[in-house]
Amino acid sequence: MSIKSKLTLWFTVSMILLACIMFGFISLASASVSLRDSQSVLHRIINEIAGEVDYDDGELDLDDDFKTYKDNVYSILAQENGAVITGYLPAERLMQIPFEHGSLKEIQAGGETYYLLDMKLSFSPEPDLWLRSVTPASGRTISTQTLRKTALIMLPVLIFLAAAGGYLLARRSLKPIREIRNTAESVAQSGDLGRRIEVKTHDELGQLSDTFNHMFERLEENFNAERQFTSDASHELRTPVSVILAQCEYAFENASDEVELYECIGAIQRQGYRMSKLIESLLAFTRLEQHTQAVQMLPENISVLTESVCDEQAEVPENNIELIKNIQPDITLNADAVLFSRMVSNLIRNAYRYGKEGGYIRVSLEEEGNTVQLTVEDNGIGIALEDLPHIWNRFYRADKSRSSVKNGLGLGLSMVRQIAQLHGGTASVESQEKVGSRFTIIFKKI
Repeated sequence: MSIKSKLTLWFTVSMILLACIMFGFISLASASVSLRDSQSVLHRIINEIAGEVDYDDGELDLDDDFKTYKDNVYSILAQENGAVITGYLPAERLMQIPFEHGSLKEIQAGGETYYLLDMKLSFSPEPDLWLRSVTPASGRTISTQTLRKTALIMLPVLIFLAAAGGYLLARRSLKPIREIRNTAESVAQSGDLGRRIEVKTHDELGQLSDTFNHMFERLEENFNAERQFTSDASHELRTPVSVILAQCEYAFENASDEVELYECIGAIQRQGYRMSKLIESLLAFTRLEQHTQAVQMLPENISVLTESVCDEQAEVPENNIELIKNIQPDITLNADAVLFSRMVSNLIRNAYRYGKEGGYIRVSLEEEGNTVQLTVEDNGIGIALEDLPHIWNRFYRADKSRSSVKNGLGLGLSMVRQIAQLHGGTASVESQEKVGSRFTIIFKKI
């Protein structure tokens, strides 16, 4: 059963129960009102009649206003022995009921229900008299019966209106859910992640639609990134594979001596190392991105880690580039020592790779308050302004500023950003062509 049907059924059942309760309440109330109304009328009429009866010089004297029928109330005036002096009652059985002063009774007579009230009139030394007034219950409940009939007509109408209103409300309120379902089905069938849910409400369903749209955007971004990743990885692997195959074919067909054969094997080995390095970097990057690599966040002296990485990198200088250290001692941070070292190493290797002959690399590590800042700065070839937003992407290498560099895989900076984010940090860059670059990683200490 759909949510819309459930809501409509709930509205309908609720209204039916409410109608039954209200009708029962009306019935009970009408009976109570009828009894009180009858009692009130009977007391009023019988008291009026009693005031119109008297004795004058031993003779019974009735006022000119004396009437035995008023406001649907029948009355008789009778002697002590039951003999009727005047008046009449609508049923014979009502005459046979023994007199009982002040007692309101409900009597069944002639297929009709009556309310009966007696009053004893004392005129000492004259004989006592009895007044009896009766009124039919049906006559006193005309208004409540009308109320019941009205309720029997109106309550089903109200139930229908409530059910129809509940259906329309549920249909209108659940329209965004249909839109979400239709869009999701369309995306599943067509594979078009560019589709969006067009819902303009500001309630919870509107917020849910916005969440779904945001999810589609993320999926589209990730899908495009994975597609680009696959394309870039294939491109990067195609070159060394082509070289290896070409060298193998050349060695088999054209190598004329041992020297030439060794040259072919050397070329194959270099391309094999390149492929191995690329695959290793891809695996490491994938483990980081998918959080499958075991990460051990422990309090580490990152000053010692950074100093050690700098010393290792400086042992094999490139292009006569000077490595300058400005490391504040004894800075601690919850970090994975291996990943942190790799991050620093990637930044320094990147600076070496794109540095200039006789230039410098300055590595700084500073702590201020609860903030730790790692900076790697060089005076190399720099990065063009239009390339800055893309340098963190996998396999990205700026064409203009870095086209002369052949050794990079385009994964180092992507890995730097991933490791920084894993440590709760942010990575940023400032650069200018032919002036140099400054990479900054900022960590918040907890």
